[in-house]
Amino acid sequence: MSYQDPDLQKPAVSEEHPVFSEVPVSQPPVKLKHSGPGIASFMMSLVSLIGYIILAVMIINLFAHFSQYQTISPKVALQQTGTLLLPFIFLGSLLLNCSGLVVGIIGIALRNRKKAFAIAGLIINALIIIGFIALLAIGLAVPNSTADIVPSSVQPL
Repeated sequence: MSYQDPDLQKPAVSEEHPVFSEVPVSQPPVKLKHSGPGIASFMMSLVSLIGYIILAVMIINLFAHFSQYQTISPKVALQQTGTLLLPFIFLGSLLLNCSGLVVGIIGIALRNRKKAFAIAGLIINALIIIGFIALLAIGLAVPNSTADIVPSSVQPL
């Protein structure tokens, strides 16, 4: 009779390894939830787009008022078009874009979550911020007076 270690006993026939068993082991597919920060980033981008549209309509209204009366007094402009709100709408929309960009990055970094809304919000917010920076650069590059256009060697008549 040989001595057998109890830890080295052979497994019973019914205890087969799952890889070698005849019945395939299938797990139900895991349904991933959308990331909350991703949805928030997407909603922030949509709200900021609405803010920019309102801003554009208000500026067009201001220009229409100017073209109608050929003059614009500050008192009339503030009363008629709500011009006082323009910087607040612009800064609020820009703040939403910057925070939406950060929240979108957080939404992409979350594990075991769907990332569709996070990616969409991140792309929209980034495009708006890049567009704002491009418009700012173009505006700074355009000459603002005739001194920038006419060389100093040319003397007026």
